Parts: sequence; structure tokens; C-alpha cells
Amino acid sequence: MADKDKESARPLVSILVALFTGAGIALQQLSTGQPASFARWAMLIGGSIIGGLGGLFAAGLFESVLHWSGDVLQKLRTFFAPKVLGFVGGLCLVGLAIGYLAPPTIDFTRRWLRGCDRPAAVRVLTSPEQLDAVRQLADAYESATAAAEHGCPGAELYVYAARPDDAREAIGSGWTNDALRQIGPRPDVWLPDSTADVDAARDAAARFAVPVPIAGQRVIAASPVVLGVPAAAVPDDLSARREELTWKQLWDEVVRRGWDVVRPDPSVSGAGSLATTVLYDRTKADGPAARAIEQRIERSLDAGGFPLGDSTELLCRKRAGDPRRAVVLTTEQALVRYNQGLGCDLGTGPPDAGQALVAFYPRDTVGADHPLVRLGWDTTAAAATAAVKDFEGWLGRDDGKRALVRTALRPPPLFDVADPLSDRFGAHAGIAFERRAPSPETIRTTLQRYSQARRPGRILLALDVSGSMSTLADGRQTRFQVASAGVGKALALMSGRDEFGLRIFPNGASPDARDLVPLGRADVPISGVPRAKAATDALAQVKPGGDTPLLQTVGDGVTDAARDLGERIAGLVVLTDGNDTSGLDPASVDARVRDKGVRVFVIAIGEASCGAFALRDIAAHTGGACYDAATGDIGDILTDLFGLLWGGEPTNDG
Repeated sequence: MADKDKESARPLVSILVALFTGAGIALQQLSTGQPASFARWAMLIGGSIIGGLGGLFAAGLFESVLHWSGDVLQKLRTFFAPKVLGFVGGLCLVGLAIGYLAPPTIDFTRRWLRGCDRPAAVRVLTSPEQLDAVRQLADAYESATAAAEHGCPGAELYVYAARPDDAREAIGSGWTNDALRQIGPRPDVWLPDSTADVDAARDAAARFAVPVPIAGQRVIAASPVVLGVPAAAVPDDLSARREELTWKQLWDEVVRRGWDVVRPDPSVSGAGSLATTVLYDRTKADGPAARAIEQRIERSLDAGGFPLGDSTELLCRKRAGDPRRAVVLTTEQALVRYNQGLGCDLGTGPPDAGQALVAFYPRDTVGADHPLVRLGWDTTAAAATAAVKDFEGWLGRDDGKRALVRTALRPPPLFDVADPLSDRFGAHAGIAFERRAPSPETIRTTLQRYSQARRPGRILLALDVSGSMSTLADGRQTRFQVASAGVGKALALMSGRDEFGLRIFPNGASPDARDLVPLGRADVPISGVPRAKAATDALAQVKPGGDTPLLQTVGDGVTDAARDLGERIAGLVVLTDGNDTSGLDPASVDARVRDKGVRVFVIAIGEASCGAFALRDIAAHTGGACYDAATGDIGDILTDLFGLLWGGEPTNDG
């Protein structure tokens, strides 16, 4: 063949080789699924073109095909060359179309005949403070997998919550039957408040001498500790210095200006624990200084009727009404979600402009580093493990990072953040902070100092001994026996400087309550018997019977607990299983117990209900709470409540 013929055939051969090679590369990629974004389409097309060009230089092929095609081209050029080129191009287009349309067509046909395959079930454990945000993340991930799989989600995330210390103990102990009963099934993935929780879980596993079920972990986001100031209360001379002050300087401003300041309770809140650690550490708060900090916080909590709870409970109370405009120690995430109107079922929407919180970022602040922890149990299904890894990978990609930002968390650095982490919601997008949480040892030391600095507690426990309390609770024990056992368990948490009293209602045929153990310090014996033991001994002699003068007991109990209160945190804890028989007006009782400095907690079991006689409102208006509980939960609820109210370290008396 003449050189001229070879050269004339060269363009056609080049096009054919490039088309066939590029089409093959594209079909291989499309067989595993369509690209999920414009950038990935660009990568596919660019890679196919590069692959096609590379095919031109395959050893031994180009010249052979060129030589053969020159002879053919010379004979068929006049009549067939355009048709051949069109035919080959058409084949390439048809192949690409089949590769593009076949997977969705097959998937659509399968779904039309059988429906979507059952998605992998993934159990996700988090904290109560993060529950709403993690559910938002889960919804975003499920939607993303459904979009990538033609409408069929690849995983179904079941999100549930446990208090941080309960989660740490449950994971560290190997998830015992107690954890199954109190929290739920073993989680496949854990999203705690910070890596300090993971370290504590490892410590618990060492204590229990069980293997650590942690298969892997990575930090997915962070949120700095901030001071949230109501917009209407931000002084002009501080508004431009939101990122300039240190924690010491900012706290000095709080004291100088006489601001009320509230904080989530460190014993139940990861945000509260971290905020306390940062404040104590940065202000060098020793014993007296720590006590001064706690006094200001305690008085502010009491004055505003704030609950002893996590950041969600605290901010929900603030949104319901806070005329004193307290400033809030919390995380940026909690502040932003408060300003968005998220996290409370109040139906009131976001706070008004004056009550919206503006974040102050001390330049020496630190953040909660939120990790994703993969857990490996013997019973974990392979599909769940694969789904967890895919969820983790998604959170590390741009779509997942954008979803994290929408929950008001900050992904790892070098990712631009936008709404809601903006001035619109009280935040500032471009801030720098230490993203690593304090060490577990620092947190433990701080919480010990907090226990020593907090005020002692006073608890008056009023126990229903009406006839219905003799009802069998579990086939073996009566409601009263179960309640008595729960009281004994909770009393073990008392410190020597706490005060405790125990009364029962009714007192036989009388509607009045009767004190079994009068209010007094835990370290003061009764007739030579330790106070806790005197209480349990007295309960063992009680025989249930009579009516349920519930509202009268609440009113009288608050009056008695408030007497000579001093620097104590006081609570009236009422456990009942029946409806009120005193005939009192709930509104009058509500007015009677407000602003007395005594929080009312009601545990309703059996036929009792927090919705009856406005018990929930009466409790909430004092900064307390009402719990609709199963009989088997009495001991745990009492222990949690007493842990909130007791001050100092527990004793071993009794």
C-alpha cells in the first residue's frame, strides 16, 4: 500500500480506535452505577478520552490496522466511508445509551415487580443533646443513598439516645442485660459528644476486664464552647470584641455587669461537662473561685426556674420565657439550633430578635470534637457493618460535610461553612479554636472540683402508701416494695453534708402526710442509727392503705422543704400511683409552690399520669419535672434525680 494511502487512512483509524477504547472504558464504569455528581461525570468523560487516545499508541496495533484499512479505504472510500463511520459512531452511541439506561431500567423493573430490597438496619446511639441533630443527619444520609440507588435507600438508621455516662458504662461493660433494659439494643455506631467519652468507655472496659468493642473511630466535626448573650443585652463596648477576650476576661465581664449565667448540668450533659472544664481551667478556678462560679450559676438557675438538665432542656426553658435574660454557657451548636427554633416542641418558633443568643468566642476556647465510633459485636450483621462504613465515608465527603454544617457542626478544617453557622443565627463562620477536647484526666479533675464546689442538697421524698401501692408490680413484689428498694438504692448517693427527709401519704385515715425520717443532715444519725438505714428500716414497717392526697402533699412538702433553706439546692420528690383525692384546685397549688426555691419532681406510676391535675406544669414551673414511669424504672429515676440534687461525694454510711 502506498504511503499516501496510509496517511489518508490515518484519521479514520485514529477516530475508530479512540471511540472504541473510550466507549469501553465508559461502559465499564457505567456498569457499576452512574456518576453521582457533575464532577464525576467530567472525570468519566475525561478519562474515557484519555484512554481512547492512549489506545492509539498500543504496540503493534496501530500500524497493522492502518495498513489494512488503507487498502479497504481505497476501494470503499467513494461509496461506503461515510456510512461506515456513521455506523461505527452509531454503535458507540447505542452502546453508551445501553450502558446508561440498562441499570436504571433493570432496577425499575425489579422494584416494579418486587419493590425495594430491605435496607440494612443500622442502630445509631448518641446523647440526648445530639438526638435531633443526629436524626437530621440520618435522614440526609438515607435520602442520599436513595438518590444513588434509584429511590431505594441503602440503609435504615435507627437513632436513639442515652445519657453520656450510661452510654460509656454500657459500652465498656459489654452491653449487659441492664443496658438492654435501660437503653435498648446494642448499637452498630456510636456518636458521642466528644472523644473524652470514648476514652472513658475504654477505661470502663479495662475496669470490667472485657474486650473493647470499638472497631474504629474518626472525628467528623467539632463545636466550640461559647458564651451566648441575648442580643438585646449585648453591650456596645463588647459587640465588636466577640473573639478578642479570653475566658478569664469574659468571666470578669459577667461578674462586673451582674449578669445571670446558666449552664447545662455537668452530671448529665456533655456540653455542661466540657463548658465547666474550660471555664475552670482557663480562669484558674481553685476551691473558693470555683465556689464563686457555682454560686452565680446556682442563683441564676433558681431565679429563672431553669431545670437541672442538658442544653436542650435548659434552652427550651429559656425559650418558654426568661425575663431576666440570662447568658448561657454551652456549645455553638446548641446556641445556633436554639436560634433556629429547633429542639423544643413548644410550637413557638425561633426566639424573637432580642432573645436570640449572640455567641462570644473567647480566643482560648476549645471545642467538643465529635467522633464517629464503629462498634463490633459478635452479633453484628455484615450488612450493618458495610452500611456503617458507607455512612462514615459519606460524612467524610462533601455531601456529608454539608449535612454536618446544616446541623450546626463544623467539619474538619479547610471546608467552608455557611448557614446556619453565620451571623444570621448568632454565630461567626470564620473563627479559629482548639478542636481537641481536654484530656480525660483534666475533665475528671474538673468534675471533682465541681462536686466539691457545688452546694449541698436537700431532698424531701414523699412516698405514696395508698391502697393501690399494694398492687403486684412484677408478679413477686408490690409497687410499694419496688419503690422502697429504689429509695434504698438512691440514698447511697448522699454525701455527709446533704439533707434528707422521708414522709409517707396518707397517714392512715388522715389525709395528712407523716414523716418517717425528718429533714436533717445525712451524717446525723437517728437514735444511733445512720439516717439512710433508719429510712429503709422505717419503710419496711409500712402497710399501704387509704386514699391519695397528692396535691396537698405537694403543697405542704414545698413549704417544709423551703424552710431555712440557705445555700442549698432543694427538691421535693413525690412518687405516686394514683389520682389526687384531696380536692384541691391545681392552679392554687401551682401558685403556692412557685418561687419557693424548691424544685418539684413527680414520678407517676400505675394509674397516675403527669397529664392529670396539671402535674407536669406544676413541676416545670419550679424547674423540676414529671416522669411517667414503669414500676421497674423507679430505682433508676430516683438515682438520677438524687444524683442531680445531692452535693459533694457520697458517703458509705448505712
